[in-house]
Amino acid sequence: MHRYLDKKLNRHHIYLDSERVPLLLPCLFARYTEVAGKKIELVRRKSKNSDLIEDVFEEISIGADASYKICNHLGRFLEWLEGYGGKDDAILSMHTASPQELINDYINRYLICEYKGSQALVNQAVNSLRAYYSWLQYFFNNKNKNFGVKSSHIPIARNNSKIPLIVKYLLPQTRELIYQNTSSLLEEIVLRNGGELGCRTKENQGFVLKNFKENTTKHKGLLSLFHDLKKYPYKEEFKYHLSSLYTKYGRSRVLYIPRYLLEKMEQYFRLERPLSDSNHLLVSNSTNSTRGQCISTKFGTDTFAKIRNKLIYEMQENLQLYRGYQNIESVSVYHHLRHSFGTDIFYNLCEGSNKDCDSITTSSAVYLTTAYRLGHKVDGKYSNSVTKSYIHSCGQKERLLRECEFEYE
Repeated sequence: MHRYLDKKLNRHHIYLDSERVPLLLPCLFARYTEVAGKKIELVRRKSKNSDLIEDVFEEISIGADASYKICNHLGRFLEWLEGYGGKDDAILSMHTASPQELINDYINRYLICEYKGSQALVNQAVNSLRAYYSWLQYFFNNKNKNFGVKSSHIPIARNNSKIPLIVKYLLPQTRELIYQNTSSLLEEIVLRNGGELGCRTKENQGFVLKNFKENTTKHKGLLSLFHDLKKYPYKEEFKYHLSSLYTKYGRSRVLYIPRYLLEKMEQYFRLERPLSDSNHLLVSNSTNSTRGQCISTKFGTDTFAKIRNKLIYEMQENLQLYRGYQNIESVSVYHHLRHSFGTDIFYNLCEGSNKDCDSITTSSAVYLTTAYRLGHKVDGKYSNSVTKSYIHSCGQKERLLRECEFEYE
């Protein structure tokens, strides 16, 4: 699935499926919400015909900030749906009829427990989804859906709001420890793609086997790169074009795959990958109907959470064995692998050019190179905040290195 904010032509969010076909109802809703500046809300008032109190839908006007948040949260929900259970197209195309249990799963299991969303963020998501499904009910007579934050999850969301500082940087030895604790080559490759190539969890779907063409330019698939491993035995890095079909913002970028990681991919293809007609390298090895299909967008998230929880328990039970290692926190997520990769690039470029991290601006070569490697926007509204996050993480990296060295001594 793809989504973007079209400010020039349509002036609202556009939602597309994996084939870049517009999702009609979400697009119409975005037009109603962002261009007309309205939403449907369930309000309680006294009946005109009696003194009884009744719940009725009303059309109310909203501002630009509210309409943006509603449509942005809807896009997040649709992206999550796309990878839910590995049945991407079916669930996404049928999202208007999604059972309320599925929506509650997104709010409570994913946003609160996995994403560690704050109470404010979760409330925004709930209000946004209510606006969308109320709109469907009001204009299209869709069935009413009852969803929201479960009472058991309110304290968790409240506690998420109190987290003072999340250390997003994972030291190289910490990442290596995470990779070593995977139970299959598939899991290891997906996590290494995050920490050593800077891939988002969805971008793991972008590793394809056959050669392909994008914008009239031919690019090598992984089968060709496997051939290059033998053809160039001393080559230590191989370029791979990550198609815009699988990236955020719809912008392609080049990944520089180290030899040892490409060899792991080839080993997975030869020895572990289930028989499949899929053109994707990474496919599900589960025993259900998804076996042989491309892994879901949440596979990286789920795998990281499993390994993280395993290591947290082992470290607590074997303090002496893991002395000198960075403390792994329950708030760590898959995206922190990508963030750590970006921090290392930023940090090394600063050292290589003999510059202090605090001196880097959005126009510097260090920042532009880091942004290019990660597929970040450099001209967007929040480009400066991205730079600041790496400056802050460089400080975290240096602090963590000092703490781990002290513990080891």
